[in-house]
Amino acid sequence: MLVVDDDPNVGLLISAVLKKFNYTVVTLYSGEEVLRFLNNNKPDLILLDLRMPGLDGYALCKRIRANPDTHGLPIIILSGVSEVDAKVTTIELGADDFITKPFDVRELRARVNRIIKRKSSDVSLNPLTHLPGSPAIEEDVLKRMAAGTPFAFAYIDADNFKAYNDVYGYAKGDEVLKHIASVISEAAKTHAAQDYFLGHVGGDDFVLVTRPELIEAAGNEITREFDRTIPSFYTPEDRQRGYIVTMDRKNKTRHFPIVSLTVAVIIPKALRHYGKLVETAAELKHYAKELSGRKGSIFIKDRRL
Repeated sequence: MLVVDDDPNVGLLISAVLKKFNYTVVTLYSGEEVLRFLNNNKPDLILLDLRMPGLDGYALCKRIRANPDTHGLPIIILSGVSEVDAKVTTIELGADDFITKPFDVRELRARVNRIIKRKSSDVSLNPLTHLPGSPAIEEDVLKRMAAGTPFAFAYIDADNFKAYNDVYGYAKGDEVLKHIASVISEAAKTHAAQDYFLGHVGGDDFVLVTRPELIEAAGNEITREFDRTIPSFYTPEDRQRGYIVTMDRKNKTRHFPIVSLTVAVIIPKALRHYGKLVETAAELKHYAKELSGRKGSIFIKDRRL
């Protein structure tokens, strides 16, 4: 949990209260510190003061919500500003709740618990990667279609992942899935700034949506970085061989190469039906998976629609 208040005494007080209830708390004192912290950390909840020098609570809340990597983080405004306008403005900016100082400890605990429980039960988020699922992906695409905004739709799937699960187990498989999410996210942040949407359809299927002119650099970075890092998830023996041995779906022993990614990109020109878009991306993905002589991850793009 992250507490943000420019008054060190207030920050320490709130931190001490929450630690009594077994929360792990980080206290920061400026908006700029928070943005740097969120580059590498995703707290379960942010308790945010409004009146801070430099980047104040209003601007910070807006920046957090505008960033695809942090937009889903729960935010509670904890402020001495009690005017209705302040409450309405922060709610419109995307805050989840507003508590006025001085606060009652029991009320603070109750509201914090409510927000965290709501986040943990949010069915729209994938429980493993905490990325938005299919409904949110469809909503983002439909908004872009309705606005007539050009976009690229990248369907990203792991190759030979079932075999990896069979040999290494589901716990290690989950680590690979989280790594895939991290690789895609880092590439998107690097090459698409804040103009992207990343979702986890389920299993080993992910979706990245961004502007057409940004997708190639992001896609190539995803394939390069994944191929560079995935060998570390194998034993030295399997890494040296370049494959694992297990049964296929027909119960025949086969050699399965190191897990790779297929990044199938559709840049629709006239298509305005989400189901057709997904179907076409899946067809392109299947085509790329079946290409003869393939080694490692692949980025493939179709502009015909």
